[in-house]
Amino acid sequence: MRQRQSGRQSGRHMVKHGLLSVGLALVASQALAESPIERFFPGKSGCYVRNYTTKHLASHPKQRVTGIAVIAEASIADPMIGLWTAVDLRGVPGGSYEALAYCEPVSADALRCGMEGDAGSYTLSPSKDGAILIEVGPYGMSFEGDQGFATLESQSGDDRSFILYPAACP
Repeated sequence: MRQRQSGRQSGRHMVKHGLLSVGLALVASQALAESPIERFFPGKSGCYVRNYTTKHLASHPKQRVTGIAVIAEASIADPMIGLWTAVDLRGVPGGSYEALAYCEPVSADALRCGMEGDAGSYTLSPSKDGAILIEVGPYGMSFEGDQGFATLESQSGDDRSFILYPAACP
C-alpha cells in the first residue's frame, strides 16, 4: 500500500512538474512571439540616440556621423512602424539630416527598414543593455537636410553600423 501512495505522490509530482513546464514553455513562447516592433518600440513609441564623443571621433577619423537618432512614428499602419531617422554629420555646417524609414519584422529579433523614396535601407536588431544596433543596408542610407542630401555608404568609411541607446523622446 505504501508503494501505491508514494507512486501516486510521485505521479502527482510529475503531473505538477509537467504542468509547470508547459506553463513556462507558454510564457517563453509568448515572449518569443512578441514582435521586434513591440520589443523595441512598445505601443509604437520610443526613441534611441547616440552622440559620439570627441575622443571616439578622434579615434575614427573616417566617421562622419557625430550623432544619430531614431524616433518612432506611430501613424504608420501595422504590421509596419515608421522611424524618423536623423543624423548629424561633421564637416558640414548645419549638418543635420533626416529621413523617414518604414520598418517591418524580418525575424524574431530584427526589423528591416526601407528609407522613404528608395533612399536605401538599414536593419535594426538588439544590442547589449537594451540598446539597438543599426546596420546600413547594401545600397546605403540617404537623408535630406538644409544642406541638400547626404548618403552613408555600406561599403566604405566608418559609418556602417551604430549602437544607439534608449532615450527620452523630444
